[in-house]
Amino acid sequence: MPELVHRPDYFALLSGLEPMQTITVEALDRVLAHPQGGLKNIPPASRKILLLNQADTPQLQAAGASLAGKLTGIYERVVVAALNPPPGAEQNLDPRLTSESTQPGRVFAAYTRLGAVILAAGESRRYGAPKQLLTWRGEPFVRVIARTALDAGFDPVVVVTGFSEEAVSHALTSLPVQLCHNPAWKDGQSTSIKAGLAVLENQVGGCLFLLADMPQVGVPLLRSLVEEHARTGAAVIAPMVDGQRTNPVLFGKITFPDLLELRGDQGGRGIFSRYQPHYFPWHDHALLLDVDTPEDYQRLQEAA
Repeated sequence: MPELVHRPDYFALLSGLEPMQTITVEALDRVLAHPQGGLKNIPPASRKILLLNQADTPQLQAAGASLAGKLTGIYERVVVAALNPPPGAEQNLDPRLTSESTQPGRVFAAYTRLGAVILAAGESRRYGAPKQLLTWRGEPFVRVIARTALDAGFDPVVVVTGFSEEAVSHALTSLPVQLCHNPAWKDGQSTSIKAGLAVLENQVGGCLFLLADMPQVGVPLLRSLVEEHARTGAAVIAPMVDGQRTNPVLFGKITFPDLLELRGDQGGRGIFSRYQPHYFPWHDHALLLDVDTPEDYQRLQEAA
């Protein structure tokens, strides 16, 4: 209807809908991603930021998050908000039912493209064999972790190899990941962090670092990290289990220059003094299990 949709005939043509059909998230995705729709007349080199306004209910915010997941590869940032509410909107809200997610005049989330780097270059000397090639639920650790990152929507997913490069690469056959060999892997974890960032740096607004010996990390946790990043904009985000910080950790783009200054066996914790991490509670005690010994591996298998 013209009162609801600007140029409804043209919208129907771009979206694939028939006039008077219900507008779906998928239809909006087609219009906003179309070169004659949301991208019309935007110069190729321009920064593209999409505002999804009037998301004044949790249901609309969820729809905005779903749409952002489809469009962050096209738009640099997708903002979900309820800006410029009509006069009296705040007075009309029942105070017993309001929360941060229903208040008008707010930005609720800002989504950006996020990449993932899987650190799979180590020798696992203490364990006595490359942990990234141990199996869990019938697949090598590194393959399980890569599939999880892909399923959670991270793009691109980069796997940094070093020791056992050929075997690790073979374990990832057919998965749409980027392989990055780190010839300096013996010099410590910082070299793998920098190698992965060198691939991602100009493509993403943040990076999740995943350890190759934690196949128990699941898609719900990774998606929660994405939501926390969109909601808070924090530079560093990590889960907390029973008061203990655990992996994986998501780093915003603002931290990349400092991550590139890490040396030796320093990991991302080396910059925590400059960027106060934002922690959120997570209730999966399996995240506290490190596979450092065959006994640890047995415990992980038993918990699968």
